Amino acid sequence: MSDEIRRQLTAAAEKHQFTRIVRALPDSDEIEGFVISVTPSWTLVTECNSLMLNGFVALRTRDIVKVRRRGSGDLMVRWLRRHGPWPPPGPSGAISQADIRSLMESAGTQYHLISVLQEDLDPDVVYIGAPVRLGKNRLRLLEVNPRARWANAPSSFRYDDITRVDFGDRYSTILGSLAGPPPQ
Repeated sequence: MSDEIRRQLTAAAEKHQFTRIVRALPDSDEIEGFVISVTPSWTLVTECNSLMLNGFVALRTRDIVKVRRRGSGDLMVRWLRRHGPWPPPGPSGAISQADIRSLMESAGTQYHLISVLQEDLDPDVVYIGAPVRLGKNRLRLLEVNPRARWANAPSSFRYDDITRVDFGDRYSTILGSLAGPPPQ
């Protein structure tokens, strides 16, 4: 990531600017929202879609290649300034962005379910579940399916393959509510 990209992300966070983030990963989604914080490892964003705040997205900072900041006249900004919350809130507690393991640990502690994406391997697949083991090189995630049923055994993901982590969004909140706590 260039110094200019980091400067733009930091300015977007400081000024609460509605931002579109483009990444170098082929077929990856562009993310729209409000940058919360930026580290060399991870960038944390409050995601917005359909004129609503929708949870949080952590992106590998090195993948970000373009930052399009919008002015205070943007429709999303005007709506939130009028109907709140303004400025857009961050997560309910601290989310570590030092490395992927600490990101998973802090997000998994605060949110019932997290979504893991490995867009380098398959940009169309999202794994949703509860972190059950955070090893040195791998995450073990007990997945929950779209019918809100827990898997029998956890899946394993290499930290180096994880490009994006979502949490606190409407879908995973509803799915977690229906699934209940993971089986022991």
